Amino acid sequence: MKKNKLAKMAAAVLMTGSIAALGTSKVNAEDGGSVTSKQSTATFTIDQDKAKLTLDKVPSFDFGSVDPADIYAKKTVSSKESGEIQVTDTRLNATGWNLAVSKTTALTNGSSSIEGDLTLNPSSFSFKNWTFSGTPTLKLPSTDSVTIASSTGDKGTGSATVSSANLEFTNNTTLAPGTYTSNLTWNLETGTAESGKRSE
Repeated sequence: MKKNKLAKMAAAVLMTGSIAALGTSKVNAEDGGSVTSKQSTATFTIDQDKAKLTLDKVPSFDFGSVDPADIYAKKTVSSKESGEIQVTDTRLNATGWNLAVSKTTALTNGSSSIEGDLTLNPSSFSFKNWTFSGTPTLKLPSTDSVTIASSTGDKGTGSATVSSANLEFTNNTTLAPGTYTSNLTWNLETGTAESGKRSE
């Protein structure tokens, strides 16, 4: 009898301890403790020495083997390969540029010279604000400046393919065997007052 009474008392003590422990756990969970916070920064510095406007690529045109009869008849021949124009504009505070061909020479081979009209058929630049001037035509020879492309915005490196070029023979002298070559001078100039870099 005495043993049963002691066992019941021990059980009561254990239950009371368990309830107390549960109560303590609940209070700690609701309390949540304190929060400590700190701040940091993310920074970078622009390397303005690398800000530039450059003409990276210009196309050359190969018309392959041409029948002398087509030259005398002032016909038009097409280039065999495509070419690429590439411009990089990473200037900081300026926008706008113009790309032009300012000088061409006649198609010459030694003392033999041929004149012609070279028409370019370009595709769109990879930037929406970099555009071509329709289908530019270059007189061979000429010292006139013919605008090829221009930009009023967008920055980065943009390229476009000149898918083909057509050469219409306009005047000729006595033909000589061999390869005829014309030199084209490409100029990239800034379209703002900022002094940008110039490439030719």
